Amino acid sequence: MAEDLQSNLQNYQLQLQQVEAALLTDPSNEELMKLKTDLEEVIELTTDLIKTQLLESAGSSTDKEVSKSSKPVFATESPEAPSTSKKQWKVGDKCLAIWSEDGQYYEATIEEITAEKEEVSVIFDAYKNADVTNINLLREVSSGDPNDKNKKHTLSKQREYQKKKKQKKIQRFQELEEARETEKNKWLAFATKKKGGCLKKSIFASPESTSGRVGIGTCGIGGKPMTEFTSAEKWRKGV
Repeated sequence: MAEDLQSNLQNYQLQLQQVEAALLTDPSNEELMKLKTDLEEVIELTTDLIKTQLLESAGSSTDKEVSKSSKPVFATESPEAPSTSKKQWKVGDKCLAIWSEDGQYYEATIEEITAEKEEVSVIFDAYKNADVTNINLLREVSSGDPNDKNKKHTLSKQREYQKKKKQKKIQRFQELEEARETEKNKWLAFATKKKGGCLKKSIFASPESTSGRVGIGTCGIGGKPMTEFTSAEKWRKGV
């Protein structure tokens, strides 16, 4: 599916270029402007869906690794008071960090530490999501091995969240697709009508029959027989 989305993305980008070129000659055309806006949103949504697909692929691989690992991914369902231990965190350390999307603690790896602001950038191990949190809210990874049921429950919650998020994007994507097709058809009809109008035949157009000649004096009637001459009878009084 990711390959199909990538192909669609290229088509949308090409269509956007065509619409932008058309707007250069007709910048006040509302239908073109609406089509441009829809295409830009479709491109953004398609890009997000491609990223989601890649995350899902990475997540399915991570699920297998987690089932074999003894390290916990999920610590607690609600954040408690931060640990009072004064651990000196450093880049590369494993920790439990809060994910801002749902306020839960997940296993993560420290990517960057900003000492003056006491902020830390982390990458969550399960889905490779990046986030920023306060360094004082970090927890040490428990040395105990939680049961597999708890791990599966955590991963299931993450998958469900990602699934709902993806469904919303797909729904919006489909709505935009329908609107974009409607606007595109209107634009094509408008362009065709604009180029239409009265059909004028050139006096130098090829005659319809094979016997006609193209040239001066045909006036579009080349190939037609000569008009027959009918002599007028002289009218006499009394006749």
